[in-house]
Amino acid sequence: MGAAIDVERHQVLAYRVGAQQLDRSEAEIGRLAVLDLGVADSPPGSARVAFAARLPSLEDDDALVTVWGARGAPFVHRVADLPGLAGALFPRDEADAKARVGASSARIPGEDLDAVRATVSALHEIVTAPLGKGAVSTALTARLPELAFYCPGCKVDHLSDQLMRIAGLAAGVRVEPGTTPLVLSPIEGWVPPAGAEGLGGAARAYLRLQGPGTQAEVAAYFAAGKSAVASSWPGDLVEVRVDGKAGFWIPAEAEAALRKPSPPDPVRLLPPSDPYLQTRNRNLLVPEKTEQKALWRPIGNPGAILVDGEIAGAWRPKLAGKRLTITLEAFRPLPPPVRTALAAEVERVASARGAAEVRIA
Repeated sequence: MGAAIDVERHQVLAYRVGAQQLDRSEAEIGRLAVLDLGVADSPPGSARVAFAARLPSLEDDDALVTVWGARGAPFVHRVADLPGLAGALFPRDEADAKARVGASSARIPGEDLDAVRATVSALHEIVTAPLGKGAVSTALTARLPELAFYCPGCKVDHLSDQLMRIAGLAAGVRVEPGTTPLVLSPIEGWVPPAGAEGLGGAARAYLRLQGPGTQAEVAAYFAAGKSAVASSWPGDLVEVRVDGKAGFWIPAEAEAALRKPSPPDPVRLLPPSDPYLQTRNRNLLVPEKTEQKALWRPIGNPGAILVDGEIAGAWRPKLAGKRLTITLEAFRPLPPPVRTALAAEVERVASARGAAEVRIA
């Protein structure tokens, strides 16, 4: 690692637009760079909108699958990437297991890592064919009663939902998109990982797509223990100072693109969980606190309007049958060319959502 390089915020945003291919420079869905980290599908259908924001034309790909990925959230990944991802997301030690299980850790007797391992084994044996999540939870509780607790909302004893999600990928469980109630299915030919492989590769993917970033950001993104991130931190990184602030890192091969990024000129409608919004450094992406509160809410985040790399507003969809209404809420006045471009993006969102008719409110 050599001397730190100096960049400004506008360079970082321009770099991310290019790194995440929001310029629609890639035509094949399976080759999208954001799939190296995964594309969140929350709320359901968001991933298709995120793909539509990056592709000249939206397509389906049988080589993609939805699983419980980072933080136990539903993410779309390449099937070929799943074994490595499972090893990266498997807790490295007890402290890492506690971090990944989160608040549910307090309800787990004994070691959290042992609980994760037991849940992985049980899930792998239970989900051998498509099965509703409720039925899976019932079967898990019967097999692992010592890990169950009384849930006031469900009025029954069951395992922590987060524990089941954290164990899901390692157990070879995938999520059937668009199912209500949720259906889980086995990943064909799956062999559970022997143990943790470390977050080195996953950290590199985060830093390449969301960087420059810090160890704390990577730990927060994966809900991992800080020591687990530090122990597998990549060695071939370049330190970066952003607006004079040190402690940021980016892969060495991305340095040139960060120093001189292409102009971030696209206008896009990003879904609430779009990769561009998944950064753990929200202050850099959206400096204004009032705008942060408008985008990241306790419940029900809106999507974001992207203009030249900046988040220029929020948007919300309302689907009634095949009719989609999109409400745009700009943070500042948008010039006529931007509004024209937004109208075209609205049509893309409608297509991704399967709407036959769309209007802007």
